[in-house]
Amino acid sequence: MDNVEPTTSPESSVEKNKFLKTNLPLLIAATILIGSSFMIGYTVGHRQGLTVVGYDADAEQLVDVVQKQKTALDSINKSLNAAVQERDMAVGNADDLFKAVNQANADKMQFEGMNAIYRDILRQRGGVSLTIQSLAIKSLPENAFEYQIDLVQVSPNKRRAAGSVELRLIRNTEILDVPLEDKSFNFDDFERLTGRWTMPKGFTPQFVEVRLSGSGTPVIKRFSWQRGQPVDLNSAFVSEIPQAEANAQ
Repeated sequence: MDNVEPTTSPESSVEKNKFLKTNLPLLIAATILIGSSFMIGYTVGHRQGLTVVGYDADAEQLVDVVQKQKTALDSINKSLNAAVQERDMAVGNADDLFKAVNQANADKMQFEGMNAIYRDILRQRGGVSLTIQSLAIKSLPENAFEYQIDLVQVSPNKRRAAGSVELRLIRNTEILDVPLEDKSFNFDDFERLTGRWTMPKGFTPQFVEVRLSGSGTPVIKRFSWQRGQPVDLNSAFVSEIPQAEANAQ
């Protein structure tokens, strides 16, 4: 068969041209609308992507700030707990100290009451004349010594004991007078005299003699010298401690 080529009639071409001319504005508008939609979608998506990235960065920074605040809060809580524990301990110690002070005051009042009773009994039985109840001597560093003399008197007529005291160190015929810080005494029932002195080098006494002089008969009592271990007590400078001096008697 012979090939038959299609032919386009002039009427078809005219109709196509008319269609294009008539619908050209619509085609242009559709093209612009499709392009605008694509650009808007790209812009919005790009912005949303940037917004998500910025949100992630802000969230990470916020988490870091919160973590630092949590760490600081934990440290504050630890300090607060320690302060509360120290306060509780201090309150407990204060309560214990308060109870101990009250107990000591109660014991003191009881002791003073018993002493008053004993003194009254002694007065009814004639009392106790002025006497040296005890003598204590402590050895300190650098050849220094501390003395403690307890005096007692219970007078039936409640007369006070008044006078002076002397402390002597005796070795064979040699006698040293110990310089006392306070030689005078004046009390009702009891008094304790204390002080310090420095022993001359090379001198070791055999006896310590205490003499009381007052309105009545002098009281003399001699104690044997026994040296113990030095006491670690430096509340006074050695240069301030008086030296014992030889007596010409």
